[in-house]
Amino acid sequence: MEKRALIAVILSLLVLYFFQAYFFSPERTASRPTENHQKENFHNEDQPALTETGVGIVERELLIPAAEASSEKEIKIITSLYDAVLTTRGGDLKSFLLKRYLDDLGSDSAPIEMVGGKDRRIPALRTSLVGENGVFPLDMVFEADRDLVDLSSGEEAGSVVFTGMTAEGIAIRKIVTFFPHDYRMNVEIEVSYLPSSSPPKEVVSSWVKTLDPDEGSSRLGFTGPAALVSGELKEIKVKSLDEGSKTFSNQVEWAGYEDKYFLAAFFPLPGSSLGVDVSKPAADAIVINCITAARSTDGADKAFYSYGFYCGPKDIEVLKSLGVGLEKAIDFGMFDIIAKPLLYTLKYLNKTTNNYGWAIIILTIIIKIIFFPLTHKSYKSMKAMKDLQPLMAELRKKYKDDKERLNRETMNLYRTYKVNPLGGCLPLLIQFPIFIAFYWVLLGSIELRHAPFMLWIKDLSAQDPYYVTPILMGASMFIQQKMTPTAGDPTQAKVMLAMPIVFTFLFLKFPSGLVIYWLVNNILQIFQQLYIDKRVS
Repeated sequence: MEKRALIAVILSLLVLYFFQAYFFSPERTASRPTENHQKENFHNEDQPALTETGVGIVERELLIPAAEASSEKEIKIITSLYDAVLTTRGGDLKSFLLKRYLDDLGSDSAPIEMVGGKDRRIPALRTSLVGENGVFPLDMVFEADRDLVDLSSGEEAGSVVFTGMTAEGIAIRKIVTFFPHDYRMNVEIEVSYLPSSSPPKEVVSSWVKTLDPDEGSSRLGFTGPAALVSGELKEIKVKSLDEGSKTFSNQVEWAGYEDKYFLAAFFPLPGSSLGVDVSKPAADAIVINCITAARSTDGADKAFYSYGFYCGPKDIEVLKSLGVGLEKAIDFGMFDIIAKPLLYTLKYLNKTTNNYGWAIIILTIIIKIIFFPLTHKSYKSMKAMKDLQPLMAELRKKYKDDKERLNRETMNLYRTYKVNPLGGCLPLLIQFPIFIAFYWVLLGSIELRHAPFMLWIKDLSAQDPYYVTPILMGASMFIQQKMTPTAGDPTQAKVMLAMPIVFTFLFLKFPSGLVIYWLVNNILQIFQQLYIDKRVS
């Protein structure tokens, strides 16, 4: 039994190591696209067409900062969640500050800026018309109906209306609507074309993400373009775009750019459809083109285009409330089915405790209660195995030259005393998926980003800066090992007692929230073993 338990522990450590090395490697995406590296076009008549030459021209235009015109103005949008800035040049988005999320801990930290990069002159959400005669970037200066939209007083929504005319005589009306209670905006474009011409084939709205080389790559979590296509999450490695762009034009539910905690994504509004082209036109830039066909036309030579845009945190409840599938950007991998309920439970407990650290502790107690019957049965099996050791020694001595008979008599002994030789390994093996699911939740959930616990632990998603909790966890694990019934080879028992040292070093870099979970779990296990010891003895 000890050999099997030892093998189970070692295998668990190896699984954990390779799980971390493989699933969080910067060279791997959380969900690999099934398509090849070249363009994939699933166009049908109900979806927007993708004009390859037009998109290429759009990409080149996007990376050329427009010279500021004296008539260009900025429109400020103020809400309790964010502050945004639009410019009358193209009606583009120049800034989107998340008030409730800071770059770092500390009172002098700045709010997260979702727009821009090393060159803030390049705005995001730039718009172009794609017609039979080429591409017309809407980089002229529009007239805006207001200079300020203040939604901090409880209004349901507020809009900025841009009007202008291209050099070709096409009248454009662009309406950008903001909502104060979430991080989305709706964009509607009305094109009045000449009677002698046809409406634009598509409207291309582009999100330009300039890459900062100083940021580096994180081993934990995915950063890059992503899309939900036919219910499947496609997370595209930035390096793969060096081999060609990625195009999705059928059943695109949303597409955008994500990092571990934040998301900027296009999504279709009712009555409209969405096509997406993702490319890397320069070494330091990613362009995500949202291609929208006309939602409708009327007899007055007008065509209407619309789409929605989300720019904010990857908060599962906020994303789900929009009802467009954005919550699937939060992907916990193969343990998603366990991790999502854990995350929802943590959020619920946090509403009661107002502290995610205590929420983790309470959830650990709940899990321990759920597994108590199994642990009780396992501990009884371990003690029974220890009591059988004298009889096992006799069998080994008696049938030392007949291994087949020894195995048969050993199994009979187990059946006679109703002992399960694998019973002691079950709690560890069953708890391991929960441990990994917690690992995902505590690493990738924005709810735990900069979430304090108490004393020196200011961020549950970061490691303990003084290594206090990992050391306490190792000590509690050592006590637990000493209390666990053991039998057989003393060398194996010593190896088992070395496991706390291995786990301590393993947990030094783990998020403090995860270490707190494991520490509390060990403490509860110690008291549980004391209780069971009295009942069994």
